[in-house]
Amino acid sequence: MKLSRVATSCIMTCLLAAAAEAAPVMAFGYLANKSKDGNYDYLETIFPNSFAGSIQNIFWVDVIKPIRVNRIMKKYNLRLEKEYRPYELVDIARKLSADYFINGNFIILPKDRIRININLCSSGGRLFTFSNTGRMEAEIFKLVDRIANIIIDFMSKEKLFMSGIIPGGSKIGIFTNLSGEDLNYLYYSFLSGGYRIAGIQANSLNNNLSTDMIESFKYMSGSENSYQTITDLRSAGFRYGTWAGPGYITELNYIKKIYRIYDQNYFDAKAAILNKMSAAHDMDKILVIGFNNLKTGAWIRCLDVRSKDLIWMQSDIAGSIPEICSKIIKRMSSGISPRRE
Repeated sequence: MKLSRVATSCIMTCLLAAAAEAAPVMAFGYLANKSKDGNYDYLETIFPNSFAGSIQNIFWVDVIKPIRVNRIMKKYNLRLEKEYRPYELVDIARKLSADYFINGNFIILPKDRIRININLCSSGGRLFTFSNTGRMEAEIFKLVDRIANIIIDFMSKEKLFMSGIIPGGSKIGIFTNLSGEDLNYLYYSFLSGGYRIAGIQANSLNNNLSTDMIESFKYMSGSENSYQTITDLRSAGFRYGTWAGPGYITELNYIKKIYRIYDQNYFDAKAAILNKMSAAHDMDKILVIGFNNLKTGAWIRCLDVRSKDLIWMQSDIAGSIPEICSKIIKRMSSGISPRRE
């Protein structure tokens, strides 16, 4: 009896350990052909299968390829579609019991080039989108490996994405929740590293930008790359009835105007703001650096002012303020993935 209990205990321990160390599950949908040339339709499944194989060769992950995804979807009386709205991606990931669902599209460009657009959606409702361009014949396998490596870097603890280095001499506008001596040290680190600083944030002994407030800047959309939360706009609505008076109508119209400017016309509004900031400060990049309350960890978001694109994301940068500053400067000048350092 005792042996049976011991054996049972050992089995349960092993099962719990295995569950704790389970590989993340990544499901792949189609990459829709947006080039309006049916001769390239075969790539709609070739690309996701190639990404899945390449990632599985490098990273500890369970992959679900499109043909299996389609079989699972049939259990829900559904089929795998070529395109989905953002809010639908979360539901698919959950139906597949996957940590991530990946789909996208591609378009054939002049001079035998191809641009691939990838959507990487987590079951938790976070969507990372990015684009990459290469040559159809000579670089197609390099392009597949490059995209696979971008996905793997993003799945790491640091959630790293970096489209290229930020060369010395670049003028950087820094937006952070540090203040006083800590902010001065941050500026000093960048200046010592060979970068110029644009004064977009005043140095104050009492920075009113809290940790919670700067967290909202974690989610950014660029011209090609973005990281954002997924919301279902169908759940939003404005109540209206015979009970609504003039004051309510005025307030409702004001709220609609805010949504129109900063949501529906978000990219135009952001581009206008970036153009004003660029004209005023003649800067190259905007770097958002968020520190935790203890100042023992930080995250990064970087926008290219001219291309209006998100070019760098990184989380979980641990250490003291001097150590974090050193890591940031090193990554800016090298652009090397932590897996390849």
